[in-house]
Amino acid sequence: MEKTLLEEFERNPKILLNENLMIKQLNKINDNSIEATNELISDLNIPKLNQNTLKFIFYELIGNIYDHSKFSEAHIAGRQNKNKYDFIFMDNGISIINSFKNANYPVENDCDSLMKAINGLSTKNEIGYIERGTGLNNTANIVVNGFEGEILIVSNNALLYMSSENIILKKIQQSQHNGTLVYLRLNLDSEIDIYKYLSPIKYKL
Repeated sequence: MEKTLLEEFERNPKILLNENLMIKQLNKINDNSIEATNELISDLNIPKLNQNTLKFIFYELIGNIYDHSKFSEAHIAGRQNKNKYDFIFMDNGISIINSFKNANYPVENDCDSLMKAINGLSTKNEIGYIERGTGLNNTANIVVNGFEGEILIVSNNALLYMSSENIILKKIQQSQHNGTLVYLRLNLDSEIDIYKYLSPIKYKL
């Protein structure tokens, strides 16, 4: 039986980052989001029917890195995994909880900050939830409900795993990945209508 992202991570956190990855570095000084995204999609021969949706996801997640993480080093990466594609977004920045704390947002701990982020809270918001209309909330909706894929996020001492069957949030020992790691696994064989998945969803455990 095929293992989930969570099972693979819990077996060996480094294994997700070590096998056959095509890696693109993000430029801290000059935003190279478009170039890095286009190169990775081209290198992986992504099916054309979902390239625009994938670019939407990439730009949102990379935008989060540039907007919030204060990274000195960040990468995006991808690989084909049998009939699916894996995509990784990683930075060595300040983590989600510290981004919220720097903006004086009330968060209790790493798990609380991760759950609030997936439900749309952003330091780019002026008032509260989903003000930007995109963010991690829509990304999760597209990945989990659109592509019926998986998303795993690790930031500081918190891990969030989401699939069409489960939402699991847990405290972990100090992550081996400084900053924040977002890992997606998608089946891109079927085209989806992205506009069906842009309405805010309140995720609960």
